[in-house]
Amino acid sequence: MSLFYGQKIWIMKTCSQPKVSVIIPAFNEENYIQQTLEALLLQDYRNFEIIITDNASTDRTAFIINQFIESNHKRGVPISLLHEAKRGTNFARECSRNAATGSIIAQLDADCIPAANWISKGVSHLCNHQKDVAITGPYDYFDGNKGLRIFSLITQKIFYPLVSQTVQLFNRGAILIGGNAFIRSEALAQIGGYNTTLTFYGDDVDLGKRLTRIGYVTYNPSLILLSSYRRYKAEGFWKVNKKYQVSFWNIVWQRNHLLPKMETSHPR
Repeated sequence: MSLFYGQKIWIMKTCSQPKVSVIIPAFNEENYIQQTLEALLLQDYRNFEIIITDNASTDRTAFIINQFIESNHKRGVPISLLHEAKRGTNFARECSRNAATGSIIAQLDADCIPAANWISKGVSHLCNHQKDVAITGPYDYFDGNKGLRIFSLITQKIFYPLVSQTVQLFNRGAILIGGNAFIRSEALAQIGGYNTTLTFYGDDVDLGKRLTRIGYVTYNPSLILLSSYRRYKAEGFWKVNKKYQVSFWNIVWQRNHLLPKMETSHPR
């Protein structure tokens, strides 16, 4: 039963400055990972660690990350680079989760640029809403076509919150944006971590649905995160959007046999 009905209150040991573990799956991210890490070091929240899992990259991703760690080891933010040979976003996230020490897991993709208050905003919500297990929000595709960028952002800010509230009301799941989410570590452990049978499409929908079995997932339109438009450039906006929509509704209605095939080379 969902926390929508007041099932449980999650109490963190401290809500003054709870530790956050920012986990980042990285597969062939040499063109993006450095700007993501630079943005993280500009956060106005200080009690956090960064855990990147290199998911069997074939480019200079690991080299760039190691260089960044060496150059910024005195900045006060612990940064770890792990390696996961099994390809798939959830294999990488699960690897990071197992090494995380924070009471909050912040999911971030390697092509995103968080604002300086991204972490503090997510933490503040979970501290002030003790019944919530997670908070998520929209992407703003910073390098995309202006028209589609505006269309996508408006859709995510107006339509997504309504859909997420509705499907949670009927205990069918929730919308959770995979690279822009803050989740209580205890809740994530309670549901068994990440589902590694899903490598890309449907992984965030599956996670949101499993989390709603023990708590409420808030979709906050103001928790906006800059993200790359590259997935849509690679395959076309409407084709990729259709895959996301099919994955969402199939999982919501438990039509798992209709999910798109597993993908391990798709831009993450």
